[in-house]
Amino acid sequence: MRRVVITGLGVVSAIGTNTDEVVKSLRESYSGIVYMPEMEELGYKCCVYAPLPDFDSSFLPRKNKRHMSRTALLACVAAHQAVEDAGLKSNVLTDERTGVIIGTGAGGINEIQLAEDYWGTEETHTKIRAHGIARMMNSTASSNVAILFGCRGRTCSLSAACATGLYNIGHAFNLIRHGIQDVCLCGSAEDDTWRHVGLSADNSDGMPQDFNDRPTEACRPFDRDRQGLVGSAGAGVLTLESLVHAEQRNAEIYAEIIGFGEANDGDNMFIPTGDGLRLAVDQAMCMAGETGAVKIDYINPHGAGTRHGDPIEAQFIRETFREEPLVSSTKSISGHGQGATAAQEAVYTTLMLHHDFVTPTVNLNNIAADCQGINHVLEYQETELRTAMTFNSGLGGSNACLIMSKIPGGKSIS
Repeated sequence: MRRVVITGLGVVSAIGTNTDEVVKSLRESYSGIVYMPEMEELGYKCCVYAPLPDFDSSFLPRKNKRHMSRTALLACVAAHQAVEDAGLKSNVLTDERTGVIIGTGAGGINEIQLAEDYWGTEETHTKIRAHGIARMMNSTASSNVAILFGCRGRTCSLSAACATGLYNIGHAFNLIRHGIQDVCLCGSAEDDTWRHVGLSADNSDGMPQDFNDRPTEACRPFDRDRQGLVGSAGAGVLTLESLVHAEQRNAEIYAEIIGFGEANDGDNMFIPTGDGLRLAVDQAMCMAGETGAVKIDYINPHGAGTRHGDPIEAQFIRETFREEPLVSSTKSISGHGQGATAAQEAVYTTLMLHHDFVTPTVNLNNIAADCQGINHVLEYQETELRTAMTFNSGLGGSNACLIMSKIPGGKSIS
């Protein structure tokens, strides 16, 4: 089996539209969660959200933008950053051994709404054309990124709700590990879906209702007063390549992926049991341990601030790792990026591992009784990290886990 490393990172999120901005936000615990008057106008009980700041997409060719949904646009912006960061040249990108594995939770869902809006109007037959199909399809992100860079390798979009990003990163990891590809751009992206997904969560009391006047306090992972998730959007893309390939082109390396696992609860569509999470983490730990015992220094859990999910995760960490690893949830400041969230958090985790710091779980003022017994990070910490884990759980019982480790001679810290 080949060793797989991370050589490039790209991100668009509520806490930054590039890695420099994200590192600053993580260091300062800057929250991207705000009050959204549009939600109140539509009758939402929860009126807080983590919108994306303005980001630059002017470098993308106009001819490509015509068949990009906003989900694809976000993926292309993050992928462009990951390509630039990794220093990939055109001849590598267009090689048949370079793949694109970038998924979404809802695909081009907002493009479907646009088509519905045009239907029956004078613009039905002028606005709804071939480009509309490319914008709507669930593979809108991976296909558009592949076409943008001329990639001819394996290209697909896996979808697994909130775990989507890790499923795609894991698939890319396995393609390289088994020698099928040498390089992959991988991750996930999601457009704003609060009008669709948010409505379901709001109607089922799955989002915080008592924090409209203090939005930055709304997302409270593991806290006694947590009331649910706060939505967001964006993209996260990683450049993965075999260690040999990276060394041959003298690439700088963020970290090595040493473990990956994925599994399903096989029980309930909405309420996690923890069984799939345990299986996914066990798979990742077993893989990581193939070269020796592995001690996890930091865990970025799913940590969405939900009533049912947080205690399951805390119990699992408590029983498996005790109080050894540092634990913090970045969703407390970034919100939940839906299908993009797992890839965004893979980027956040890699950056913290690389720069040797851990951001705290913001708003964790009173640790819930059923979330105690683990090493919650309550204040920003500068600390040497050697390994880091991130895991995510999604609707339908999907779970995935990624473990990363530093290797000598990685990217220089700026």
